[in-house]
Amino acid sequence: MKIELDRKALETLVKGSQPYYNEFENPLVKKAGHSYSDQYSRTSWGRLENLTDEELYKLYEICKNSWS
Repeated sequence: MKIELDRKALETLVKGSQPYYNEFENPLVKKAGHSYSDQYSRTSWGRLENLTDEELYKLYEICKNSWS
């Protein structure tokens, strides 16, 4: 299957994902401004605009694969 994603779709993929704890120190996760709140178990991304489209997709893959 081939799917074409624009920038907005890539950002939506990432915003709907979160890395497993072992990836919190990943340089790309940090560059994207990931934050996690223990109290409410919320995760957020603060600097996605700093990433290229390729980095956004790689970040999505990191999040997805970190739960395996």
